[in-house]
Amino acid sequence: MPPRLKWPLYLLAAFPVADYFLHVYPWGIVGAAWDKLVFILLAFYAIRARMSGTKRKMYPSQRYIIFVAVLGLAYILMDVGYLTVAFAGWRVDYLYMLFSIVLPYVVDREDIIPLLKFMVLIGFLMAIHGVYEYVMKAPIPSSWINLGEHVRTRVYSLFGSPNIFGSYVAFIAPNAAGLALYEKRKGPRIFYIAAAIISMITLVFTFTRGAWVAFFVGALVFTWLVDKRLTIIAVVLTVLAIFFVPPIHARMDQFLSPVYWVKTEQSGRIDRWGHAYNQMRKDPLFGAGLGRYGGAVASKYFGIIYVDNYYAKTLAETGLLGLLSYLGLLFVYLRDVYRVLKRTVDPRMRYLMIGVFSSLIVVVSHNAVENIFEVPSMNYLFWMVGTLVLIYGAEGETER
Repeated sequence: MPPRLKWPLYLLAAFPVADYFLHVYPWGIVGAAWDKLVFILLAFYAIRARMSGTKRKMYPSQRYIIFVAVLGLAYILMDVGYLTVAFAGWRVDYLYMLFSIVLPYVVDREDIIPLLKFMVLIGFLMAIHGVYEYVMKAPIPSSWINLGEHVRTRVYSLFGSPNIFGSYVAFIAPNAAGLALYEKRKGPRIFYIAAAIISMITLVFTFTRGAWVAFFVGALVFTWLVDKRLTIIAVVLTVLAIFFVPPIHARMDQFLSPVYWVKTEQSGRIDRWGHAYNQMRKDPLFGAGLGRYGGAVASKYFGIIYVDNYYAKTLAETGLLGLLSYLGLLFVYLRDVYRVLKRTVDPRMRYLMIGVFSSLIVVVSHNAVENIFEVPSMNYLFWMVGTLVLIYGAEGETER
C-alpha cells in the first residue's frame, strides 16, 4: 500500500478517538459507517495486491476466521425472518476479525512498530483524560455505584462506560510495558513506562472489578514470560493493593461478601448467565439466532437486557456450535501469536510481543464478565495487535 495512503491504518489505531469524533456533528452522518468504509478501502488494496501476484502466509487462525465468518453468514440464512437483526448481529460479532485477513496485504513490516506506538500514544492520552475526570469528580449515574458504596467517581472517558474504559486501559498497559522494554533510548522508554503506569492508575479509577481481574491475569502472563521471578512480585503487589489501597479494598471486600453473591444470583450476572443457558436449551446446536439475545443488537431491537458475558451471549445466540467455533478461533489465534513470540530471536521484539500477547489475554478474560467484543474499537484493536505479530512472523514466507 502506498505510504501516502496508509493514514486509514492510523485512523483505526486511534479507533476510540476517531469513532467518538466521527459521531459528532457535522461528521455524524459518517459515524456509523466510517470503519466499514475503511475496511472496504483496505480490502480493495488487499484484493488488488493478491491479483497482482502478492502472496502472504496464512496462519491457521486466519483460515479459521474465514470459516467462522462464513458460519456466521449461514446463521443469517437460517433466520430470514429477521434478516436486519441477524446481519446486525453478524456485523458486531464477525466483521472486525476480517481485518486480520486484510491487514497482511496493506501493512509492511516497518509499519508494525509505528502502529503499536501510535495506538499506545492514543491510549496514554485517554488515560490522562481519565485521571482528569477523577480529579474533577466527573458526574456519573447513581446506578454505577452499589447501595452503601462511596466512591469519588468512576471514570469513563470517550467510551461513556467505566467497564469498557477499564478494559481499554487494561489492554493498553501491557502494550505500553512491552514498548518500554523494547525501547533503547531513555526518553521513549520513560514515556512508555509512564503510559503503562498512568493506564494502571486510570484502571483503578474505573472501579471495574472485571477489568481489574482481567488485568491481573494479563499481568501474570506478562511477568511469567519476561521473568518468572517477577510473577511473585506481581502477586505480592496485588495482595498489598487489595488490603491497603482503600478503593480497591472496598470494591473487592464487597465482591467477596455473601450479600453480593446472593444479589448476583437473584438479579445480577449469574442470574443473566442462567437465562442465557436456558435460552440455548431451546435450540442447543444453533441457539436463538444472531442478534437475538443478550447483547447490543438484542437490546436495540427487542429490549433484552445485556448478559454481561460475551461467551454466554454467543451461546444463547448461536448455540453450542457457534460458541465452540468461536472459542476454538480464540484459542488458535492466541496459539499462533504465542508461537511467533516463542520463535522470535530478537529479545527486544520478543518483549514487545509479550506485551501484545498479554493484552490479548486481558480482553479474552474480561469477555467472561462483559460484552467487550461488542464494542467496535475493542474488537478491532484485539484483532489488529495480534495480526501485527503474525505479519512480523510471516516475514519472507509465502502462503502454504
